[in-house]
Amino acid sequence: MALVHPSKFRQHKLWFSLSCSSVALWGCSSTVPLDPVIGDTGQPLSVVAQKADVKSYALDLEIFPDEQKIAGVGETEFELLKPSDKVELKLDSRFKISRIEVNGNTAQYQRQGGVITIMLGAEQPAGASAKVAVYYSGNPHVAKNAPWAGGSVWSKTAKGEHFIATAVQGEGCDLFWPCKDHFSDKADRMQIKLTVPKGLSAVTNGVLQKIDELPDDKQRFDWLLSVPASDYNIALNIGPYSRISETYQSINGATVPIEFWALTENTDKAKALIKDDVRAQLAFYERRLGPYPWGDQKMGVVETPHLGMEHQTVNAYGKGYKRDEYGFDWLLHHELAHEWFGNLMTHEKLNDAWLHEGFGLYMQPAYALEKLGSAAYHYQMYKSYLGLLNCEPIVRTDVVTSDQAFNPDIYGKGGWVLHTLRQLIGEEAFWQATRELLYGTADTAKLQYPIQPRYRNSKEFISIVNRITGQNYQWLFDVYLYEAALPELKQQQNGDVVTFSWLTPNKKPFPMPIDISINGQIQRLDLRQGAATVKVKTTDQLLVDPAMKVLRQLPLIGLCEENRTKVKNKRAS
Repeated sequence: MALVHPSKFRQHKLWFSLSCSSVALWGCSSTVPLDPVIGDTGQPLSVVAQKADVKSYALDLEIFPDEQKIAGVGETEFELLKPSDKVELKLDSRFKISRIEVNGNTAQYQRQGGVITIMLGAEQPAGASAKVAVYYSGNPHVAKNAPWAGGSVWSKTAKGEHFIATAVQGEGCDLFWPCKDHFSDKADRMQIKLTVPKGLSAVTNGVLQKIDELPDDKQRFDWLLSVPASDYNIALNIGPYSRISETYQSINGATVPIEFWALTENTDKAKALIKDDVRAQLAFYERRLGPYPWGDQKMGVVETPHLGMEHQTVNAYGKGYKRDEYGFDWLLHHELAHEWFGNLMTHEKLNDAWLHEGFGLYMQPAYALEKLGSAAYHYQMYKSYLGLLNCEPIVRTDVVTSDQAFNPDIYGKGGWVLHTLRQLIGEEAFWQATRELLYGTADTAKLQYPIQPRYRNSKEFISIVNRITGQNYQWLFDVYLYEAALPELKQQQNGDVVTFSWLTPNKKPFPMPIDISINGQIQRLDLRQGAATVKVKTTDQLLVDPAMKVLRQLPLIGLCEENRTKVKNKRAS
């Protein structure tokens, strides 16, 4: 999930539980608790939902900042995959629906909580299309602590101007518009029209088509997103913005629009961020991975009243332009990572969310290594290691909720899995496997737009690694991804002989080689036979894994319960 400081990835559910009074600036226009069906995106699809594929969305909303209200119509174009006499959408039950139309005619519907079942009048065959329009209005759920506990944010700038945003990755699109609310069904395109009071700008995904002047001092911003996107990635951003427009020359030769919508008073800071960070970060990602995926749309950033979030083509940025200890803007870098890991390549199931967040985290130290050197790289990796909980497997095999999927270790531990894999298989194989995961090919530099997004799972990534290396590394992923506890390197000394062996959860095979240093001389231990011995005198200086290449249990951190207690104590304080 986007908004994650490198040392606190997704531990928000443990650390941040704020009441409306704690965030009075954001308002509390709605105190009704979220329906569990609405508050958890990506749940298993119903039988009805499985019968229809979303082809496009169209959203036409007016935002009423003083009332913290929205009103308008959401259109969904379905194509039936199987014969059906109904289709299904989700929308938070706090909204009032005035009517629903199917293909322009008033339709019957049933509403159970946040689930809307719309009747098509008669059974339609597979391949038939249906355009459903939902006319609705109301006060959307107010975020308790966006982006971690998501919803709508109704804030004010320092000058007292309205400053509004949405962030709903964990909860889903149905918090403010009628949608299917599932990452597995990306619409091919989406048109978004947003009407706001004059003096405010409305910024969202895709390309701005036009701005219409309307009566009563209002403006309508017309946007078109013409590439597939997960519906949780759609975001509304409203404020007194200045639009900064520049271009970037992609590795594939295309000219990519850069757009930064900044609060007017921060225009110079935003321009400096583009100059100092955006361009260099884009160059890094393109060099390592391939062309920016949405170069025919925009590389967009919008200033927000919350910390930030990856919203395809328009990443939210609320860090305040403050350079931090990493030597670059880590938030900008992390959200940009998700344009590849999350938006171009999307997890097939929530179980594989580490492919978004583990890579998303790891790209920051990888960038630090190229920008500042090994000390900066290891500093970030070390801080990440100290935050590991090791309470849940990175990949769970049962059905998971969004909250369960985004457990803290898919960030830090996921990043450490990639760190260890990179050290083991080498630079060329690691980055080749990463490019294939994203693009379906390792030869990416000349790919032209549009670039096709894809779904991936952990097994596919493992298969890619094995094919490229010609080795079977299933054992590595079996221990790191599917077990909660870390492997521990045991060492026993008998006289001048030290024996090393791995202790793993459920005694799984783990032939991980490891370096040791004896008096500064490095040698690699081969543990494929289960154990390795070396002679070490009592006067020798022995150091195991001196470069910290291997993810393993160290006394630096405790076991699960101890680590959970640390987090609880932090929350209590």
